[in-house]
Order: sequence, then C-alpha cells, then structure tokens
Amino acid sequence: MTAPRTLYVVIVVLLAGMLISSTFAAFYLYQYNQAESNANTYLSQLKSAQPTQETSILIDFGNGTLLWRNDTQVPTGANAYVATIIAARGIVNATYYPPPYAEHIVTGIDNVQGNQQESWFIWTYNATARWQVAQVGADELAASAGSIFAWTYCTYNPATDIPSCSP
Repeated sequence: MTAPRTLYVVIVVLLAGMLISSTFAAFYLYQYNQAESNANTYLSQLKSAQPTQETSILIDFGNGTLLWRNDTQVPTGANAYVATIIAARGIVNATYYPPPYAEHIVTGIDNVQGNQQESWFIWTYNATARWQVAQVGADELAASAGSIFAWTYCTYNPATDIPSCSP
C-alpha cells in the first residue's frame, strides 16, 4: 500500500510545483508586458520631446528659381545634410561614401540631377563674409540654431572645382 501512496504524493507534489511555477511565469509575463508598455510610452514621449532648432536653407536651381526654407525645424545636433533632406521634403539624391570619408555627396535636389557640366554646391552664410562655398561636406557642417545654408546648381571649373555661380 505504500507504492500507491508514494505515487499519489509524487503526483500531488508535481501538480503543486506546476501550479506554483505557472503562477510565477504568469506573474513575470505580466511584469514584462507592463515594463515593455512603460518603455514604449517613455520612448514615444522622448521622441515627441526631441528638441529642435531653426535653420534656413536656400535652394537655387540655377534657372532663376529660388526656394527659401526659412525656419526649418531640425533636430538638435543635426548637420546640413539632414537639414537639406528636411528642407527638400526628402527629395534629395546623394551618394554615400563610407569611412574614412563618411559623407554624402548630393547629386540631386527636388528632381534636379547633376551631370558632367553642372553640379550642386553647398554654401554657408555669415554676416561678415556673406556667402562662402563650404570647405567641407554637408555632413560636417553643423546645423546650429540660426545657421543659414544655400545649395546652388550651376557649372563649375573642372580644374579647380570652383562654381560659376553664387547664391
């Protein structure tokens, strides 16, 4: 009579163990889902609270058409390339060169594509020197609050890469 009783005790212990482990699993699943929900809430709040700053961008299509995107809201820490994408509503063609260069070469803006004779040039503006062709790529130009950039589309001297136009 001890064998059936032992079997009965083993079955009861196993059932109790399964019940306890299932309860813990359900509790931890609830805790995990709650934490994930909170994390998603915090993440969406963080994304919506991302600080922005204003920059202005002039796009000169080289045919007399000028497009000013004044007070363009860009994320804090963005560069002129990101600001250009925002100002051009995403209609920017570029070739990315990986490190050591790690930069984008803009080849087209708003469906105006560069060719062998004409290209896009980025310019910076300051009150003292006015417009100057950027000495670095758009990825290296910080789009700080109040910064002003221009993109011009025109011919250039292939020997010096100096554009034939200015904003």
